Amino acid sequence: MKPTRKLDLTWLLLVALTLASAALAGRGETELALATAVAAVMALKLRLVCDHFLELREAHPRIRLAISLFCYGMPVLLVLSTAFGPVLARLTSLLVA
Repeated sequence: MKPTRKLDLTWLLLVALTLASAALAGRGETELALATAVAAVMALKLRLVCDHFLELREAHPRIRLAISLFCYGMPVLLVLSTAFGPVLARLTSLLVA
């Protein structure tokens, strides 16, 4: 497959995932279920962008590791902040006060 064709298909997949995210947001799921679904879509989209548009496969291994940690760390943090939001708010208010 030609590289430009592959990029076009990746872009179309990213658009489809964005539309799927919008459809998920309008369904009225429970907060944690919605956050988990959004986090899964986020992880997939981040990975697609990093692999196909940032050319991460050719990057230095340390840069690849840092970006990979970001790609999978942010969705995990989203779910954790949704699940433990009140606890995190209380803990951070203790640090600020």
